[in-house]
Amino acid sequence: MKRFPLYLMLLALMACGNKKDEVKPNELVDVTEKGAVKTLWKRQFDASDNAFGYKLIPTEKDDSLFVATQSGKVYSLDAKTGNTQWETDLETEVSAGPGVSDTVLVIGGPEGQVVAMDVDSGSVLWETSVTSEVLSPPVIDRNIVIVRTQDGRVYGFSIQTGNREWSFDTNIPNLTLRGNSKPIAKGGRVYVGFDNGKVAALNILDGSVLWQQNVINNQGKTEIDRIADIDGDIDVVATDLYISSAADKTMSVATESGRALWSQNIGSVTGVTVSRRSLYLTDNLSVVHQLNRTDGSRGWSQDQFLNRNLTKPSFYLGDLVVGDFEGYVHFLDGATGDVINRTRVGDDEFYHSPVVVNDVIYAYNYDGTLSALQFSK
Repeated sequence: MKRFPLYLMLLALMACGNKKDEVKPNELVDVTEKGAVKTLWKRQFDASDNAFGYKLIPTEKDDSLFVATQSGKVYSLDAKTGNTQWETDLETEVSAGPGVSDTVLVIGGPEGQVVAMDVDSGSVLWETSVTSEVLSPPVIDRNIVIVRTQDGRVYGFSIQTGNREWSFDTNIPNLTLRGNSKPIAKGGRVYVGFDNGKVAALNILDGSVLWQQNVINNQGKTEIDRIADIDGDIDVVATDLYISSAADKTMSVATESGRALWSQNIGSVTGVTVSRRSLYLTDNLSVVHQLNRTDGSRGWSQDQFLNRNLTKPSFYLGDLVVGDFEGYVHFLDGATGDVINRTRVGDDEFYHSPVVVNDVIYAYNYDGTLSALQFSK
């Protein structure tokens, strides 16, 4: 199975077409700033190397912020101050996590390592392994730890013992992009998007298949033409599941059946963000789009950041926040898409879109910089 970063794929394709200038990132233009960005605190952790596709996403729980480094260090921080509450060195490489419940924190590694830790002390509770690299954070719900691997498998482990309760497997193509979407657990179900364009709904307790649909059917003569990865964030609102694919397709799917409700010919490898009325995504050229959540009709688009390897937009108090490959965090007006402010928090790209908890934004760069921000207009 061959897996490639999207930006390398795009470079190769455009070079073949002799259009090298098309992959140059847009230079940033001056912004007429609205409001103010405030840095609440900043921490410096170990930098990462060769971590493309890793999803080390800070996770907040009960005023604690949990964060992991590629080098294997896991921290519990006071979310308000950034001060360390505990630190554990696992002495093994970490590629995904943490997933956090009331009692347990779980991370995944590039060799299939899965480690569960006590959230209050950082002590290791149990360890197990899966068949291949873990590139999306484990999900914990109903005393089951859900781990998804890059070879198309999904596992359910007991939160208490680490014993495997069930597994699910699906075939994936020979050629895929590097990265995996994070499963969504809701209402006793687990929803998972795969590299073959399929989405499955599983019973979280026993892994039984409730439905499985080929929602992205990408036809083509070559393996590249048939890439249909669902690698970015998916979301569930009420009875609707929202997904986006590298195959230039974004869809709403019924959670009860997997039936497509609407589709739009815009795709994303970073996934979707859903608000009450709108869906937002960053397409594969770093153009940010707004869609109507009900029918998929297009709203505004923002193309100032072409080829700047933007994260998925995060919804923040009615506006949007995205990060780029140079460590800038940009703020967009949620109603118009206009760029209204920016700040630089590090010198490298981000593991994931900025994490929003109430009125605080947490941004984590590959260079190890973790920042807590607030924005007010």
